[in-house]
Amino acid sequence: VVKVSALGTDAEREAVLAGLRHAEGFLRSTLGDRLENLKNIPRLHFVLDESIAYAVRVSSMLREMDEKAPTPRSTPTPAAPLPAPAHSAGDTGMTATPAVAWPALSDLTDEIRRIIDSSHDIVCMAHKDADADSLGSALAFAAALRAVGKAPHPVVPDPVPFTLDYLPGFDTLEVEPARIDAIFTFDCATTGRFGEKRTLLESGVHPVVNIDHHVSNTAYGSVNLIQADASATGQVVFRLLRALDLPIPPEAATNLYAALLTDTGGFRHENTTEEALRLGADLVHLGADPAWIALKSYKSRSASTLRLEALAVSVMRSELEGRLVWSEVTRSMLEQAGAAWQETDGVIDVLQTVDTMNVAVLFKELQPDLTKISVRTRGDADATDICIPFGGGGHRRAAGAEVHLPLALAQERVLQVARERLRAA
Repeated sequence: VVKVSALGTDAEREAVLAGLRHAEGFLRSTLGDRLENLKNIPRLHFVLDESIAYAVRVSSMLREMDEKAPTPRSTPTPAAPLPAPAHSAGDTGMTATPAVAWPALSDLTDEIRRIIDSSHDIVCMAHKDADADSLGSALAFAAALRAVGKAPHPVVPDPVPFTLDYLPGFDTLEVEPARIDAIFTFDCATTGRFGEKRTLLESGVHPVVNIDHHVSNTAYGSVNLIQADASATGQVVFRLLRALDLPIPPEAATNLYAALLTDTGGFRHENTTEEALRLGADLVHLGADPAWIALKSYKSRSASTLRLEALAVSVMRSELEGRLVWSEVTRSMLEQAGAAWQETDGVIDVLQTVDTMNVAVLFKELQPDLTKISVRTRGDADATDICIPFGGGGHRRAAGAEVHLPLALAQERVLQVARERLRAA
C-alpha cells in the first residue's frame, strides 16, 4: 500500500490517484531496475493519506472561529488560498486534474481577436511528426489570416512531413521566421511535441495561443482554447474562425476537411459525430473536394510504403487470444523497403484491422536507445492507460509515446503494461 497526500477538492484528489494508477506499470518497471535484489516487484495499491488534509481542515476551522470572534485583538490576516493542484506531471501530457473545465470559446474570442489585431507576423505551428489534423489546421488558419492582410508563417518542426505535400499551402512552410509577433499552435498537448521549436514557445517573448482537442493538454499557452468534444483540432479551428468572423477560403476549407477526415479515420472512428458530418458538408460547400482529399489521404501510397507494411505484418504477433496485437518497424526494415520514417504512419492502421484486437501496438526503432510507440484500442481498452506511464498521451482510442529505451527493452516494458491492462479488464 502506498499512501498519498493530495490537497484540493475530492475530484482533484481522486484525479491524483487516477494518475498514479495509470503510471503503475512504469513505476513497477522503474523499481525493478533500482531494486535489483527483488525478484518480483509487488503490485502498488495507492490510497489517500487523510492526515494532511485533516490538519488543513482543522486549521481552517480554527481560522474561521477566530475571524468570527466578537472582539478580536487585531484584524486577522486572511489565509492564503491553497495552491491549485498541478495541471500536469511535467511535460508528459498526463493531466493530474481530469475533467478540466476549459474556458468556453465565447470567453476567449475577444482575447484571441486582440492578439490577432495587434500582430502582423503570426506563426502557425504544427507539432513534430505532423499529421493532417495538426498541419492542416495550421495551414487553414494561415490561409484565413492571409486573407485579411496578415503575414502568417506556417512552421513545422523537423522532419517536414512530405507525405502531406498535397495540402494547400505546404509550399509556404518556413524554417525560421525572421519576425514573430504571436504564435498559434495546433493539435499539440505538450511543448515537448514541438521538438527544436520548443524554445520559441517557452521563451515568454511572444503570446502563445494553444488550440487543441486533447483532454491531456497541459495549458502551456497564454491563451488555451481546448475543446475535448471536438472530433479534430480542425473542428476547433473552424469554430474559432466563425467566432472571429474570419474568412474561410477554399484552401482553408480543404485543409480543415483533410484534418477532419483523417482524425475520424475516414468518418469511421467513434469520434464521427453528427456535428463532424455536418461540418464536412459545410467545408465541401466552402470549396473542399472530398473525393480528391480522400484519394490523397488514403489511396496515394508509394510502393515503398506497401513494402514496409508487408514487412511489419510479416513479424506481427498476437497474444491473449488475439486481444493484444503488436509489431515493429526497425531501421533495417526501413532500409530493406527503401522507405522513410514518415511512411510508417499507416502500419498501426493495418494492425487494428485484426477482428479480435482490443489493443494494437506498433514499436518504431527511431534510434538505438529511442523507441516510438503507437497504440490503438477498441472496447473497454484505453490507449492512454498504456502510453501515459511512459510520458505519452493522446485519446482513448489513439495514443503514443517516445520511450528512451532500446527496442527490445521498450517492448518488454510497454507490453507488460498492455497485458496487465487487458487482464484487469
